[in-house]
Amino acid sequence: MFHTRYCDYNHSNPDQDFINRPEGSGDYLFLYFMTPMKIQIGAKKTVTKEGAFLLYTPGEPQIFQAVKRFRNSFVHFTCDDDNFLKDYNLPGNQIVYLPDPDAMNALFRNIYVESVVKPDYYQEQIDKLMHQLFILFSRQLHAYPKESGIHADLYEQFKKARIEILTHIDRDWDADSMAALTNLGTSQFYNYYKLFFNSSPKSELLDARIERSKYLLRVEKQPVGQAAIQAGFDNLSHFTRYFKKACGMTPTEYGHMEDEDR
Repeated sequence: MFHTRYCDYNHSNPDQDFINRPEGSGDYLFLYFMTPMKIQIGAKKTVTKEGAFLLYTPGEPQIFQAVKRFRNSFVHFTCDDDNFLKDYNLPGNQIVYLPDPDAMNALFRNIYVESVVKPDYYQEQIDKLMHQLFILFSRQLHAYPKESGIHADLYEQFKKARIEILTHIDRDWDADSMAALTNLGTSQFYNYYKLFFNSSPKSELLDARIERSKYLLRVEKQPVGQAAIQAGFDNLSHFTRYFKKACGMTPTEYGHMEDEDR
């Protein structure tokens, strides 16, 4: 379980303020620098751009100074299980940049509010928010192929397009309508989609439609034809073929199975 010692959101120190903790702070410190900072890690000194993140581990010297304005969000915390860095594949004592820092900062705000207001079950809620924070940190850090040289804004645009497609699977999607979500041609759209998500939009859409049809057949006990339509299939024979390939049986056979046999 995560335990916060102190946190703040969009906090401002005096201009060019200098933080110098040679022995660290005795806990973990996760920082979002909203202004450029001069940071020393070991013998290396770095001047960051705005939007840098840094997760100090216990005992690591915390030495940084604002280039001019000093503004950040941060949380000091401990954790019952120090394996969380390994579990979430997170870098300690390393400056990183993320494609969507605003989403991270929104979680800093939620943690800050819980810690200040202390409503019922706030400690349990903070623990959940800390897990969310580090899940989002890991996702943003590892999902975006930084080595590709592609701007992070394009990746965010594709993330939004992917969500639009996979949360509206009953729409009549084709290559042109999917590509139009990013204002790119179909060939570029498919190439970038495969680069970002290691799958094609058609394949992911088909998988999502099959999963919905399984729910409609199993839980709502819908007839095969109705389940196919509501899952986004406009051709019953195509639906049956895709379903059998994915599930190893026909939709009718699946609908008649007992739950323990699925």
